[in-house]
Amino acid sequence: MESLASETSPQIEIHDTEQIASVVEALSYHTHALSISVEASSVSRPVTLRGLDHERRVLSLSLLDAQSLDAAELVNQPLTLSAEGDTETLLFEGMVALEVVRNNDRLEIRSSLPGTLHTTSKRNSTRVFLLEGMQVKTGITLYENQPPIIGRLRNLSIGGALLEVPLANSAPLKTDEFMAQLELSFPNGEVFTTMGQIRHVNPAGRSHFAAIGVIFINTDRAHEQRLIYLVNETERETAYRTGEGGRMSFPSPLYSSSDPGYRRNAKRQKSEEAPMVGTLLEVARQLHIFLLALQNQRPLPANCLFDSADILLTLLNKQRQNLFYALHCLHQQPTWVQHSLNVAVRLGDLVLSESDHAPRAREVVIAALVHDMGKPMLIDDTLPSIEGTLDIRQRDYLRRHVPVLMEALEGIDWLAPAMRHDVIQCINERLDGSGYPQGCKGDALSPIARMAAVVDTVDAMTRARGGRRGKTAIEAYRYLYHRPECFDKQWVTRYIQRHGFYPIGSLVKFSGGFLAWVMELDDSGQPRRVRVVRNLKREDRTMNDILSRVDFAQLGTLESLMRPEGFGLAPY
Repeated sequence: MESLASETSPQIEIHDTEQIASVVEALSYHTHALSISVEASSVSRPVTLRGLDHERRVLSLSLLDAQSLDAAELVNQPLTLSAEGDTETLLFEGMVALEVVRNNDRLEIRSSLPGTLHTTSKRNSTRVFLLEGMQVKTGITLYENQPPIIGRLRNLSIGGALLEVPLANSAPLKTDEFMAQLELSFPNGEVFTTMGQIRHVNPAGRSHFAAIGVIFINTDRAHEQRLIYLVNETERETAYRTGEGGRMSFPSPLYSSSDPGYRRNAKRQKSEEAPMVGTLLEVARQLHIFLLALQNQRPLPANCLFDSADILLTLLNKQRQNLFYALHCLHQQPTWVQHSLNVAVRLGDLVLSESDHAPRAREVVIAALVHDMGKPMLIDDTLPSIEGTLDIRQRDYLRRHVPVLMEALEGIDWLAPAMRHDVIQCINERLDGSGYPQGCKGDALSPIARMAAVVDTVDAMTRARGGRRGKTAIEAYRYLYHRPECFDKQWVTRYIQRHGFYPIGSLVKFSGGFLAWVMELDDSGQPRRVRVVRNLKREDRTMNDILSRVDFAQLGTLESLMRPEGFGLAPY
């Protein structure tokens, strides 16, 4: 079997600086896709050429990075500029970043002129970009017997493709990872299947998607011929849609479908969310961006965490109860993100309520936001998923998530060492030494570490996981309160005082047979505002009524907490 990616082409090396400068200048009016990489990194980021100063011998570039890079850390770093054209690839080396300035999501870079130019002629390398309405579903299977990661095709060439997948599903996708199978499904039902390797994983601008660059591997001649057909037909469809093909252009059969509801120019639908849910989804996006940097050994974008912590603390101070309810409305996010956000907010809330610890709230929230990131970092063929039911071997393997994360964060100076220890390293420790990873106990655990253990455990116990149903808040409280050898009673009691026996986001039952979500509590911890969603006496009726306490009489008396999984209900 032959890999198209391994084919070699004639290459020319140029060192003449004047000639290199003239080639760089020509890029501004030739059609090339420009990208830049730092040092020896295989990660390339799209850039725009802003200008060339011949006299100062300085090149100006603009890079859209979604705030995943630190401008100060790029200064004096070696850069490599790549220019992809239809017939050639140009590689400029020997550049150094002289000045880097951030402008919102863009980095404006001034670098020295390249010292070396490599030119490579290309064969069968035309890359066709799909328009917004061209719907090609992609499925990435990394490990056998695992469901594919679903996305869509953004561009296609004989040698590879650019895919787009939701950031929420991107955790297993790492640079240089091999795909057991890559499937492209076209609107007319045609499916093309091949093997591939991931070349880069980057945030797709400010969207909630990741851009995945892949190359096709082990592709034989029959596959190559099929790819040529797919590329040509995709190019034909884009020409038809844009009108570039003139009056004689025709649509491609690849992009036609007889399925009901199919629209040739359908655009991606934007989901409607409550304003605060949208804010939390933006924080979740920042967490995914930070994880991508961790996974692919890139400079860590600390600003993602600083900004996220500031947003959450501001919401805690101004709209505390609304924030707690919105935390339960992130159903499309992976469990580790939901858990991290809940622990960060509730631990921040507990710390803010204690005058001795309140000044450290920002540091605590930052550490809590990343405390569970070691789990998705462990995903491999041993642990192909952290969702669902895990066997004993996988659960033991998952305990490595703490040292894996601690190692990844080693050497960074923007995370307070005390918080790295108390929140990240000790959140799974117990007073009697029965926790992990180090079996710390007693006085070795600080007050914040003890708070973190309570908050983390309550959230984990009340969250459905795998085949296990979540416990009610009262069941979780009872579990912790009756284990003083493991959990500090002071902080268990303090947590209950902050959230009550009917926490916001809980499902409750009234004597009239009504089920409702708790949206607000009064000062005594009793519900004062609920969203009624079901009448057990008339289950065929859909309900969505928000009621205040003055209207509770029509519901009956408040009876108990309920497990929502048994009713198929969610608080959004």
